[in-house]
Amino acid sequence: MSPAPSPSKKALLAALEKGPVVRMYRPKGLGDCFLLALPPADDPRFVLIDCGVFFATKGGSARMCEIAEDLADVTGEHLHLLVATHEHWDHLSGFQFAKKTFDRFTVDEVWVAWTEDPEHPLAQELKRKKARTTRAVAAAAAHLRGLADSEADALEGVLGFDLGVFDPDELAGRALGASGTRGQMEYVCTNFGTPRFLKPGGEPIRWPDHGVRFYVLGPPEDRELLERSDPSEATSEVYETRLALSSENAFAVAALGAVEPGGLTADEEELLARSQPFDRTHRLPLDAMDADGVDNDDSDDDPLAGPRDFFRRHYGFSAADDDAHGPRWRRIGAAWMTAASQLALQLNDDTNNTSLALAIELVADGRVLLFPADAQVGNWLSWHQHTWRRDDGREVDAEELLSRTVLYKVGHHGSHNSTLRERGLELMNHPELVAMIPVDSTQADAKEWAMPFGPLAERLREKTSGRILRADDGLPERPGNVTEADWKRFAGRVKEDDLWVQYQVPGGDSVAPANAAPAAACPCCGCPNPDRDA
Repeated sequence: MSPAPSPSKKALLAALEKGPVVRMYRPKGLGDCFLLALPPADDPRFVLIDCGVFFATKGGSARMCEIAEDLADVTGEHLHLLVATHEHWDHLSGFQFAKKTFDRFTVDEVWVAWTEDPEHPLAQELKRKKARTTRAVAAAAAHLRGLADSEADALEGVLGFDLGVFDPDELAGRALGASGTRGQMEYVCTNFGTPRFLKPGGEPIRWPDHGVRFYVLGPPEDRELLERSDPSEATSEVYETRLALSSENAFAVAALGAVEPGGLTADEEELLARSQPFDRTHRLPLDAMDADGVDNDDSDDDPLAGPRDFFRRHYGFSAADDDAHGPRWRRIGAAWMTAASQLALQLNDDTNNTSLALAIELVADGRVLLFPADAQVGNWLSWHQHTWRRDDGREVDAEELLSRTVLYKVGHHGSHNSTLRERGLELMNHPELVAMIPVDSTQADAKEWAMPFGPLAERLREKTSGRILRADDGLPERPGNVTEADWKRFAGRVKEDDLWVQYQVPGGDSVAPANAAPAAACPCCGCPNPDRDA
């Protein structure tokens, strides 16, 4: 006799009797981990979209192990689809922390973005650029430690998304062979069979037996859009065979040259030379200014004696303030390293923009579940460049998919540039729109990150009539403009536990939206023109 199902599994199966279920896990920190369960309840399909928590989360590894065990329980250690949206710690670290649990899983399919494809030329350019930038920011953080600790802390905080920094209590997370997000993505892509590298546009992927279509929205195969993270910033061209001379690349090679002498590639050495403010004949090397001079008694044979004396008196090299070395406040040898903060933020934004963004259509009534991961401006804009031809011959565009969205997984914990306005949220006009935000305001506030961003949070409340589910909060209070009956219907679809909050997406028992996908043939004659008046 089979053991009785756990309360967690009973809650999921009971909701599945009424329709699809989206379960958002609560890692008690910034992180994404979503389980989509598709009916029927007696033969469900399970889709896991990401599994991670931010690197600095206290007890994060233990919490992710709890989440992984719950996933194992409710799915029977069988995922029909695993989606790894992009290479960030807060989306992938669960596969490292809970590796022993995930090793037990059977996974039918793994989907990742084309940016993980080792055969894709632009994908490889992205990987090389990210590796160089990450090395530069890490080098700057190490160099600043002890000189400007607040700057070093800020850099390491942003680097946590890309590398992960371990507290002593988190050392168990190093159990995975290759540590960091690269190792986490490699685990997903190699441990469960050959992954499918997805590109936007084309035909949606259909699961006919379970009534869903998957539309691949992003990331774009366009360098300009990949680099466009914020509406107010100009696009930069960075994926060329020769490194472009830009402030970002010049800083990167300067930081690496300072901290990793002799570690630059030939291209990086050339860029370093081109980025110098003075010709080589007019440069004075800093280490030579700090040297004791030539090894003889005739100072006339030392051409640097004069400049060295000047720098020692007015700049100084010792730790002391004295007449021979000048005051310490004049010394700016490490100040240029503080520019690394902008480079670190750009690194984070660039990776977010490679997010695999999906729209999941429920075929029965045309409702859409939108999972954009951490897509930023360029990724969102690219969706409107595509159309998708369905198996019934009908073409669908991004505007229509957004108009039929009933569940929006809010991008990047609700940050300011991960939800478009006119070409994003303002197009989500379904009367039953619900938003799920994987956020932890305590952690975000400690980092001084506006998550969720105030104006966005307010507009989400207006668009959803208050139907917002947060990982760090319980069921919201009923807004004054929503009737008790309507709120009761919404609240009845929500179940929560300390480990998760889930939402049962309304199905055929609700009225289909007026702008739902029309039938494949007109009702009067069965002709293939679905838009013809009856």
